[in-house]
Amino acid sequence: MCRSLRRPSRPRKPGVTLVETLVGTALLGSLLVSILMGVSRLEAQAGRAERRVTACRIADRLLETWWANQEAFPRNARGRIRSPRGWQWRTQVVENESAQALDGEVVAVEVYGPPQERQGPDPDVRVELILPEEEHVPETGTDAR
Repeated sequence: MCRSLRRPSRPRKPGVTLVETLVGTALLGSLLVSILMGVSRLEAQAGRAERRVTACRIADRLLETWWANQEAFPRNARGRIRSPRGWQWRTQVVENESAQALDGEVVAVEVYGPPQERQGPDPDVRVELILPEEEHVPETGTDAR
């Protein structure tokens, strides 16, 4: 009679090994980091979108006021917005041969958010209009609503 020289196998105890625990912890950690990065990007994007919406509302109010009297439309001017505080506007004449051929000029209206919230030198919103050419160009603007 020949007996096997192998040891009898013992039943394995249920549980988790150290390696499995470490791998699970690493996976969970990377998942949490990914979620937190996504949330922070979403908040930054929402902040930029809110600034743009505010800038559009301000530009709309300015244009409504200025459009009522096109001769007084400020060209190459700048000013501050009373409400919300910290916002500024600027207008400048843009070279455009097609508009000049029609006896007009292109005026860009730019609205800037508070300096501490800006992401760079670019305006939060820029609108370009074609207006009748003006002989007298004011150099400074006044405060807007």
